[in-house]
Amino acid sequence: MHTSHRMLRELSSLVHRQLQLTNSRNKSRNLSENSAPMGFNMFTNGPPLGTLGGLEALRLVPPEMPQAINTARRIMKIVQLSKMKAEKSSLSDDDDILRRFSVSSMNLTKSSVAVRKRKNNIFNEKQGNASVSPEEILNARNLEGKVQPYTLHHNSRHRLVWDMIVMAIIVLDLVFTPLSLGFNYDSKFLDFYNILEPVIFTIDFFVRMFSSYVNDHGDLVSGPRRTATNYLMSGWAIPDFLSWFPFGLLTKFSHSDALGFTKIIRLAKVSHLAYRLHSAKKVGLLRFLLLLALVLTIAHLLTCYWSFVAVEWRAHLEDGAFVPKTMFEEYSLCWSLVIGCVNASPPVMYSPMELISVACFMIIGNILQASVFGAVAALISSIDENEAAYSKKIVATSERCRFLGIPDDLARRIRGYYENLWRETKSVSGDADAFINELSPALICEVKFQLYRDMIRRIPFLSAKTLAPAVIEVLILHLRTVIYMQDDVLIRKGEFGDWMGFIGSKGTVGVLDPNSEICKILCILRKGDYFGEMALLQHTKRSATTVALTWVQIHVLCRQDLDYVKEMYPTQAEILESEITLYKKMTSATERW
Repeated sequence: MHTSHRMLRELSSLVHRQLQLTNSRNKSRNLSENSAPMGFNMFTNGPPLGTLGGLEALRLVPPEMPQAINTARRIMKIVQLSKMKAEKSSLSDDDDILRRFSVSSMNLTKSSVAVRKRKNNIFNEKQGNASVSPEEILNARNLEGKVQPYTLHHNSRHRLVWDMIVMAIIVLDLVFTPLSLGFNYDSKFLDFYNILEPVIFTIDFFVRMFSSYVNDHGDLVSGPRRTATNYLMSGWAIPDFLSWFPFGLLTKFSHSDALGFTKIIRLAKVSHLAYRLHSAKKVGLLRFLLLLALVLTIAHLLTCYWSFVAVEWRAHLEDGAFVPKTMFEEYSLCWSLVIGCVNASPPVMYSPMELISVACFMIIGNILQASVFGAVAALISSIDENEAAYSKKIVATSERCRFLGIPDDLARRIRGYYENLWRETKSVSGDADAFINELSPALICEVKFQLYRDMIRRIPFLSAKTLAPAVIEVLILHLRTVIYMQDDVLIRKGEFGDWMGFIGSKGTVGVLDPNSEICKILCILRKGDYFGEMALLQHTKRSATTVALTWVQIHVLCRQDLDYVKEMYPTQAEILESEITLYKKMTSATERW
């Protein structure tokens, strides 16, 4: 008797352990099949997959239980599963799919509130408050790190405004400093500017000294000691220091020439302007405009330089036909002479300094002309770059067809393929959307969902609400695009098919009457329509022939991809098979291809 009781207790404990092991396996399998980012759902009508209710609602069929479990426990388990209902959604079935694979457009504050309200959230604390605040999320997303006190962030809005002010002062310096030296220009504005400029440059010196920077590894470096050391050891500290240092206080007021030459040192600050322009995006027209501004700046500097050194030439101005009376007229005359020197048309020279200066002007002019011509050529080539690639592709294809001995009719169709490809996609590549696969996994999913989700939802056996979003996601990721020309045969009657197709954004496909001996079109398929699903699902021969009536893009789903999804999600495979069976019954009365 005691032996029988002991055996029953051992059997009961063994069955209980087996039950726990089976339940844990089934739970882990369902979690792996139906897991998704918290709060994201594929279809609008259904619970978020991140909630436990959403996971349990997908278990339409209870997992198989060991035979040793008593009937009462099995019935109790089934009753508990039957009582689980999906969370109701206020959105209609016609709304767009809400599944997202990136949170770039999410409001962190609203998201945190939604997380606090969501039940059974594993990230919630016992008090019901979110364990991660929006401020902590923003700090976690800041990969550069936190800026230490007494340090200005180098990319902050205040630093950007300050840099724009400094660049404006530098541009004014480029204009007025050469004018004051070459033409003795003086005005009240220039007097105010001579006082303001050293003050601005002095402040800028310390702003740059205590601004953060990014090292070679991309790490943000802050702190007054480290930023000051890095700035003083860099090559920018010396020109910045020379631009504001008060050399005028070190010279006697009687030495006006020496005081004037000290203004040239201010132009050392131009190196910052050159660095800013060099680091900007220089493409196409912007590059040409920057080069044009450089040419005008050099011409202005050379004009002021010529007025300063051409003493003998200025003394003989009264002998010429044009005698300038104002500074503007004198500047215009010097400007025209400098431009003439740049283009190898030198003026009359009276001193060795003037001869050397004109020779240097010619050398600089040759360099500028070569730079301008090169920039214009690059601008023109960048404008017609894609069309040039298309023309080159057509010529190369024609030459290759001629070398291979391809008939003219077939070669003409090949060229027509590239012509249609260029007209429809503005690309000469057969896979114009190849850039999608270069994106991050989240962007790939989101882009493909935007492109293909409407087509997938039109298929009855793939748009069922009982299917997990992960299944639809994998199917969409396996779609590939094939291009067909006009009159190309897509599928033929009698051949075995292992794929189905969705018509893309453009094009039409005609289905030929299988009972007619002549080419008679039974129906026309357009954007978003699909075909070939019966051969894919039933492993049978094609029942009709389809022909491309126009240039068309077909998005293909292969049987291998469908089998892969079934193997990856065995629980969902049963649901998918039941939906396919139901679809076969619905279409048994009608003929599909």
